[in-house]
Amino acid sequence: MNVWKLISEKIAGVEKILLSGLLTAMILLVLTQIILRNFFNCGIIGGVEIVRHLVLWIAFVGAGLATREGRHVRIDMASRILSTRGRKIADIASTLFSVVVCTILFVASCKFVYMDYINSGVASFLNVPLWIMEAIIPVGYLIVTIRFSANAISALSHIAKGEET
Repeated sequence: MNVWKLISEKIAGVEKILLSGLLTAMILLVLTQIILRNFFNCGIIGGVEIVRHLVLWIAFVGAGLATREGRHVRIDMASRILSTRGRKIADIASTLFSVVVCTILFVASCKFVYMDYINSGVASFLNVPLWIMEAIIPVGYLIVTIRFSANAISALSHIAKGEET
Protein backbone atom coordinates (compact mmCIF):
# COMPACT_ATOMS: atom_id res chain seq x y z
CA MET A 1 0.00 0.00 0.00
CA ASN A 2 1.48 3.36 -0.98
CA VAL A 3 1.88 6.24 1.43
CA TRP A 4 -0.72 8.48 -0.28
CA LYS A 5 -3.41 5.80 0.00
CA LEU A 6 -2.61 5.22 3.69
CA ILE A 7 -2.75 8.96 4.45
CA SER A 8 -5.98 9.28 2.45
CA GLU A 9 -7.58 6.44 4.43
CA LYS A 10 -6.56 8.00 7.76
CA ILE A 11 -7.97 11.38 6.70
CA ALA A 12 -11.19 9.69 5.56
CA GLY A 13 -11.48 8.04 8.98
CA VAL A 14 -11.14 11.41 10.68
CA GLU A 15 -13.68 12.89 8.27
CA LYS A 16 -16.20 10.15 9.07
CA ILE A 17 -15.80 10.72 12.81
CA LEU A 18 -16.03 14.50 12.35
CA LEU A 19 -19.11 14.12 10.14
CA SER A 20 -20.81 11.91 12.73
CA GLY A 21 -19.97 14.32 15.53
CA LEU A 22 -21.17 17.37 13.62
CA LEU A 23 -24.42 15.68 12.61
CA THR A 24 -25.03 14.51 16.18
CA ALA A 25 -24.34 18.00 17.54
CA MET A 26 -26.70 19.55 15.01
CA ILE A 27 -29.52 17.11 15.78
CA LEU A 28 -29.10 17.56 19.53
CA LEU A 29 -29.03 21.34 19.19
CA VAL A 30 -32.19 21.41 17.07
CA LEU A 31 -33.99 19.03 19.47
CA THR A 32 -32.89 21.12 22.44
CA GLN A 33 -34.14 24.27 20.70
CA ILE A 34 -37.52 22.62 20.04
CA ILE A 35 -37.88 21.50 23.66
CA LEU A 36 -36.80 24.87 25.08
CA ARG A 37 -39.13 26.84 22.83
CA ASN A 38 -42.17 24.61 23.23
CA PHE A 39 -41.95 23.94 26.96
CA PHE A 40 -39.93 26.81 28.46
CA ASN A 41 -40.57 29.70 26.04
CA CYS A 42 -36.86 30.32 25.54
CA GLY A 43 -34.07 29.11 23.33
CA ILE A 44 -30.33 29.00 22.85
CA ILE A 45 -28.93 32.38 21.88
CA GLY A 46 -27.44 32.03 18.41
CA GLY A 47 -28.80 28.49 18.02
CA VAL A 48 -30.09 29.10 14.50
CA GLU A 49 -26.74 30.56 13.48
CA ILE A 50 -24.88 27.55 14.91
CA VAL A 51 -27.13 25.13 13.03
CA ARG A 52 -26.57 27.08 9.81
CA HIS A 53 -22.80 26.81 10.22
CA LEU A 54 -23.02 23.14 11.24
CA VAL A 55 -24.88 22.47 7.98
CA LEU A 56 -22.06 24.23 6.14
CA TRP A 57 -19.43 22.09 7.89
CA ILE A 58 -21.39 18.88 7.27
CA ALA A 59 -21.76 19.77 3.58
CA PHE A 60 -18.05 20.41 3.04
CA VAL A 61 -16.76 17.50 5.11
CA GLY A 62 -19.27 15.27 3.33
CA ALA A 63 -18.22 16.66 -0.08
CA GLY A 64 -14.59 15.80 0.64
CA LEU A 65 -15.55 12.28 1.65
CA ALA A 66 -17.86 11.83 -1.35
CA THR A 67 -15.11 12.98 -3.71
CA ARG A 68 -12.65 10.53 -2.19
CA GLU A 69 -15.09 7.66 -2.64
CA GLY A 70 -16.24 8.76 -6.12
CA ARG A 71 -19.78 9.35 -4.88
CA HIS A 72 -20.05 13.01 -5.79
CA VAL A 73 -22.85 14.30 -7.99
CA ARG A 74 -22.16 14.00 -11.71
CA ILE A 75 -23.96 13.68 -15.01
CA ASP A 76 -23.42 10.19 -16.31
CA MET A 77 -24.65 10.22 -19.90
CA ALA A 78 -21.22 9.29 -21.21
CA SER A 79 -21.50 5.75 -19.86
CA ARG A 80 -24.47 5.11 -22.15
CA ILE A 81 -23.09 6.41 -25.43
CA LEU A 82 -19.29 6.15 -25.31
CA SER A 83 -16.96 3.20 -25.56
CA THR A 84 -15.00 2.11 -22.49
CA ARG A 85 -11.96 4.13 -23.53
CA GLY A 86 -14.17 7.11 -24.42
CA ARG A 87 -15.81 6.92 -20.99
CA LYS A 88 -12.42 6.96 -19.30
CA ILE A 89 -11.35 10.00 -21.29
CA ALA A 90 -14.66 11.77 -20.57
CA ASP A 91 -14.28 10.97 -16.85
CA ILE A 92 -10.77 12.42 -16.85
CA ALA A 93 -11.93 15.55 -18.70
CA SER A 94 -14.80 15.95 -16.25
CA THR A 95 -12.47 15.47 -13.30
CA LEU A 96 -9.98 18.02 -14.65
CA PHE A 97 -12.84 20.49 -15.18
CA SER A 98 -13.87 19.87 -11.56
CA VAL A 99 -10.30 20.63 -10.46
CA VAL A 100 -10.41 23.97 -12.28
CA VAL A 101 -13.82 24.92 -10.88
CA CYS A 102 -12.90 23.89 -7.32
CA THR A 103 -9.61 25.80 -7.56
CA ILE A 104 -11.50 28.96 -8.56
CA LEU A 105 -13.97 28.42 -5.72
CA PHE A 106 -11.10 27.82 -3.29
CA VAL A 107 -9.51 31.16 -4.18
CA ALA A 108 -12.86 32.98 -3.99
CA SER A 109 -13.69 31.40 -0.62
CA CYS A 110 -10.28 32.38 0.77
CA LYS A 111 -11.07 35.98 -0.16
CA PHE A 112 -14.55 35.68 1.39
CA VAL A 113 -13.21 34.33 4.70
CA TYR A 114 -10.42 36.92 4.70
CA MET A 115 -12.98 39.71 4.33
CA ASP A 116 -14.85 38.38 7.37
CA TYR A 117 -11.53 38.19 9.22
CA ILE A 118 -10.77 41.84 8.41
CA ASN A 119 -14.30 42.97 9.30
CA SER A 120 -14.09 41.15 12.65
CA GLY A 121 -17.61 39.77 12.44
CA VAL A 122 -18.60 37.81 15.54
CA ALA A 123 -21.22 35.11 15.90
CA SER A 124 -23.87 35.70 18.53
CA PHE A 125 -22.96 32.41 20.22
CA LEU A 126 -19.92 32.60 22.52
CA ASN A 127 -18.55 35.53 20.50
CA VAL A 128 -16.80 33.17 18.07
CA PRO A 129 -15.37 35.05 15.08
CA LEU A 130 -17.39 34.31 11.95
CA TRP A 131 -14.27 33.58 9.89
CA ILE A 132 -13.51 30.59 12.14
CA MET A 133 -16.97 29.18 11.55
CA GLU A 134 -16.60 29.82 7.80
CA ALA A 135 -13.06 28.45 7.52
CA ILE A 136 -14.45 25.12 6.36
CA ILE A 137 -15.36 26.68 3.00
CA PRO A 138 -11.80 27.13 1.66
CA VAL A 139 -10.58 24.05 3.52
CA GLY A 140 -13.40 22.01 2.00
CA TYR A 141 -12.71 23.28 -1.52
CA LEU A 142 -9.00 22.57 -1.05
CA ILE A 143 -9.68 19.00 0.05
CA VAL A 144 -12.09 18.41 -2.84
CA THR A 145 -9.60 19.93 -5.30
CA ILE A 146 -6.79 17.71 -4.02
CA ARG A 147 -8.99 14.63 -4.21
CA PHE A 148 -10.18 15.42 -7.75
CA SER A 149 -6.55 16.01 -8.73
CA ALA A 150 -5.49 12.70 -7.21
CA ASN A 151 -8.36 10.93 -9.01
CA ALA A 152 -7.32 12.48 -12.33
CA ILE A 153 -3.66 11.55 -11.84
CA SER A 154 -4.62 8.01 -10.90
CA ALA A 155 -6.91 7.64 -13.94
CA LEU A 156 -4.26 9.07 -16.27
CA SER A 157 -1.63 6.69 -14.93
CA HIS A 158 -3.99 3.73 -15.41
CA ILE A 159 -4.66 4.76 -19.01
CA ALA A 160 -0.95 5.29 -19.66
CA LYS A 161 -0.21 1.78 -18.35
CA GLY A 162 -3.14 0.33 -20.29
CA GLU A 163 -4.82 -0.88 -17.09
CA GLU A 164 -8.53 -1.05 -16.34
CA THR A 165 -9.74 1.51 -13.79
